[in-house]
Amino acid sequence: MKKNYQSIVNLKSILLLAGISLVGLLPAQSVSFASENLTTRLQKISLQTGRNIAFDNTMLQNTNAPSVEGDSKSAEQLIRKSLSGTAFTYRPLGESSFMIVQRNQSLGKGRVSGKILDEVGAPLAGAVISVNPEGITIVTGNNGDFSIELPEGQYTLTIKAKGYSTTILDDVIVKNSETNQVSLSLSPIGKDERIIKEVTISAAKKQNTVSGLLAKQKKAAELSDGISAEQISKTPDNDAGDAIKRITGLSTVDNKFVVVRGMGERWNETALDGVTQPSTDPTRKMFSFDLIPTSVIDNIIVSKTATPDMNANFAGGFVQIVTKDIPTEPFFNFSMGSSYNDISTFKEQLGRKVRKYDYLAFDDGSRNLPIGQVKTLLQLSQENGGNAQTNPELLEQSKLFKYDNFTTYRSNTPLGIQYQASGGTYFNLNRNNSNKLGFVAALSYRNRQEQEEIKNFERGNYRRYFTNKSGDLIERSTRNTGGNYEFNTTWSALFNVGAQLGKNRFTLRNIYSRVFDQRLNRILGWNYDDTSEGTPPSIIEETNRPVFSALLQNKLEGTHQLGKVKWDWAISRTEINRDQKDVTYLNFTNKKIGDEYFYYTMPDVLGNTFKRVPFGRGSYLYNEKDYNWETSFSYPFILGSFKNNLKVGYFGAAKEATQDFFEVSLNAMRSATGSGGYLTPQELLMAPISVKLDQKNYNPNGFAWVPTWEAGNKFDGKVDQHAPYIMMDNRWNKFRLVWGLKAEYYLYKDIENTAYKTRWSYEGKTDDKKWQFLPSVNFTYTPWNNFNFRLAYSKSVIRPQFSERNKYPYYEPIMGGEIFNMPIISSVANNYDFKAEWYPSPGELISVGLYYKNIDDPVELYRRITPDAANVFTRLNTKNAKVKGVEVDIQKDFSFISESLRNLKFIGNLSINDTKVQVEEPSSVDEDGVSFKNEKGESINKQIAYTDNRPLYGQSPYIFNLGLGYFGDRLGVNILYNKAGKMLNVVSFDEAGKEYLAPYGKADAQISYKLMKNKQLEIKLNISNIFNEDYIYYNNENSYQFNPPNSDKGRSDVRFQNPVFYKKYATHKEGWSDAYDEKDNVLYRFNVGRRFTLSFTYNF
Repeated sequence: MKKNYQSIVNLKSILLLAGISLVGLLPAQSVSFASENLTTRLQKISLQTGRNIAFDNTMLQNTNAPSVEGDSKSAEQLIRKSLSGTAFTYRPLGESSFMIVQRNQSLGKGRVSGKILDEVGAPLAGAVISVNPEGITIVTGNNGDFSIELPEGQYTLTIKAKGYSTTILDDVIVKNSETNQVSLSLSPIGKDERIIKEVTISAAKKQNTVSGLLAKQKKAAELSDGISAEQISKTPDNDAGDAIKRITGLSTVDNKFVVVRGMGERWNETALDGVTQPSTDPTRKMFSFDLIPTSVIDNIIVSKTATPDMNANFAGGFVQIVTKDIPTEPFFNFSMGSSYNDISTFKEQLGRKVRKYDYLAFDDGSRNLPIGQVKTLLQLSQENGGNAQTNPELLEQSKLFKYDNFTTYRSNTPLGIQYQASGGTYFNLNRNNSNKLGFVAALSYRNRQEQEEIKNFERGNYRRYFTNKSGDLIERSTRNTGGNYEFNTTWSALFNVGAQLGKNRFTLRNIYSRVFDQRLNRILGWNYDDTSEGTPPSIIEETNRPVFSALLQNKLEGTHQLGKVKWDWAISRTEINRDQKDVTYLNFTNKKIGDEYFYYTMPDVLGNTFKRVPFGRGSYLYNEKDYNWETSFSYPFILGSFKNNLKVGYFGAAKEATQDFFEVSLNAMRSATGSGGYLTPQELLMAPISVKLDQKNYNPNGFAWVPTWEAGNKFDGKVDQHAPYIMMDNRWNKFRLVWGLKAEYYLYKDIENTAYKTRWSYEGKTDDKKWQFLPSVNFTYTPWNNFNFRLAYSKSVIRPQFSERNKYPYYEPIMGGEIFNMPIISSVANNYDFKAEWYPSPGELISVGLYYKNIDDPVELYRRITPDAANVFTRLNTKNAKVKGVEVDIQKDFSFISESLRNLKFIGNLSINDTKVQVEEPSSVDEDGVSFKNEKGESINKQIAYTDNRPLYGQSPYIFNLGLGYFGDRLGVNILYNKAGKMLNVVSFDEAGKEYLAPYGKADAQISYKLMKNKQLEIKLNISNIFNEDYIYYNNENSYQFNPPNSDKGRSDVRFQNPVFYKKYATHKEGWSDAYDEKDNVLYRFNVGRRFTLSFTYNF
């Protein structure tokens, strides 16, 4: 029979539409309809909303529509409710029209998936879900999840679980080829049955969506914030280092290392799939978040207060990265993209020779040095009657250095490339969803070659001022400049497999990530000894650091429901390798020959120094293996009107790290006359690099490679850790108290840790306690269903990392000196928090919080001068720090203005803190300038205590994020801005020694569009660092004046060596402050350029 479709458009509706248009700006109102014929109902909806509705009149004439109530402006909502329980559904036709069809005429099938949680956010196993009108029943798995495929349409879900009130989900929408994932929290028995009148979700909303993540955050015992895979997909972010700065109170340094609530990397702990991670940096505690690409991330949660069952110790935050778990539906996607940097791409790129496997992040052997095959100068001397130079082994071992990794090549920088693929599926092993097997796999690859433009550099010996012959201080007309040239290949693979067998669940998680990062740092400039003006730079310094990093983690975990008792266990192995292979150090000086300046390297004479410059190379091979194991038992019980959960557990770990240090310098032969001059002829000394590296010139009149170390060159350390804990979760009406105690045993052992130079002394605190008892209390009051008040206290201990214990100094060219570790002990923090949270609707949050921290023995990076006058940076325990702060978080859409603005969302968060640090500094004089003496009358240093109103090392006084995004069905537009206040980068009692990173902001934008009928193809344009602000490191010395009493010596007054005197009489100049301004002394200034990335993603 020919269908008689009619369009409900007539004169009456036109007049009504005209009236509606006059009040269109008024807020939406509620409208109700009594039960009536479906045809009549659709006509009323069309007239009420001004939308066209097409249908077959004969097909609907015998169907009644139920009574409904809804938004007077939302045609789709009213249509959906009116069709509930009927044999009909609808299809959108463009922006303002709909067609009514029979359910069997729908375009295809979709899926409903999700998690069922209890009232505190824990998974509910065995919950029964009935799907109507299909009449299907399924049961949640051990982790509370469910999934079912259904024809297009709207459904009612009824969820029942023993001990909980029935929950009814009305009008759950299923669209063709889409998944509606729902995370629900059931109410305990005793409360009225809760009916959710409408939940309309067309994008995934499990733990990996905004709404699901906020639901988990809302029910968590501790204070936490996070970002989901959905949020990450709407940013330009490529790795976890990019994504993590979107979270409240977080920022990153070098786009890799996290800062939480303004507190630097060593105050934070990182876990990957529940396993705490070792440090990935050879000199400090930190985790390189750029090892983890966003394609494998399910969500990132940052806990800011502790509970006893957290295997972590932190004062800032506990960053938990969760990789994608077992899918609730089969999926496969592939993406590819290319990036352009406006100061790098298609421009000249400097770098060392690209080797055979650099694009795969493996070394081809050309950077291998003869580690273990070279004797030190002392050994050679002892074997040859005190003369190392004439020992034949010196030249023979020099010939083991075969490769030229010193020559700089020039090329044009190519576009960056990136590829990602991920997929997964599951298999139901029985009909009710209680037994299943599934897996997720992902592979990603990225190669990027970019540069940073150094606009000014005045660290180390570089200066912009010089003293002329008259003794006047003159500022140069040009600056010390240069560039950081980077070649980076990053790839990773993930494979997770899980099995759900009734009340038992097993998961095997595996991730491997590999990075090759080669960075050539090149600085051109003048040092403080150079008195020339108007000449080319007197020094060119090049440091090339090829770093091969690899992370491998395997974790097997299980969850078992044994009656009322829940048993969780896990074992894991994590290994990190960070191999810096054939790092090269070169210093060029110039000589004027005729009208031209000729640059050359002048090696030191043999035996004169033990320096890596002016011509040196080294390898630093770091390996760490961590074995972790844990188990816990949870038992719920009721005492009177209190609902309780007792949890007891244990964490254990065995960790070992080794690092081999190998450095040599190219030395010229010493003259036999005893004058200490060169035996090597002048023409060979000034020859090009390739000539110096020619093995035929490793001879008695040429050059030799000489080790730079005198004592040892190996580090080996072990840690044993054991932590039993007990935790109680007490709930009564609207109150929840989670409290308990963790007892942590920690023992560090030095297996081998020989000093680099025997004449360097090692003094510091060593009295670290083996046992620490760590209580915590988290109290939550929920006066309304969408509101929480939280109070929390926790004690935490922050342990030194292996990288902070080895005694070998690490040269950092950008710092202009060596980083040198002194003995340090653990820092102990007492943390207090208050937070008020309001969740206006799913996916929305408004919160305000206060926090206070009292930290004993915080570890900070200080500038120091060694006995041989070298400029080094060393970590030391400061006495105490007190931090107080406030943070605000807003995530809100604009539906409160109009329903049409629901897809427009604002994100904003702010963290502000204030810190006071109690310091003890060594001084040789008292406040009167009198030298301290011992009993023998010898000059000594004494520790002087004082309070400094400044941030901790690595801390910023404020951080904020702002974002505005439109997330439509096909079109997405997102703009984000992140800014951090000035960060303390180096600590010193005087302003000349301190160093800050000036406030820095970064703006990013993304435009995306989904193509094809089922939106399988997505195009994204990401623009990163839109304003391209300069990174500026500076000190505030110029802001101060020095007016000591009873003296006209100014800054040269000896009393300023005493820190208490310095704090009293070093005062701000009128109109000056510690904030950055153009008159401050800039030490390092650079920018990284804007990055444009175009990518295509296809979902199969």
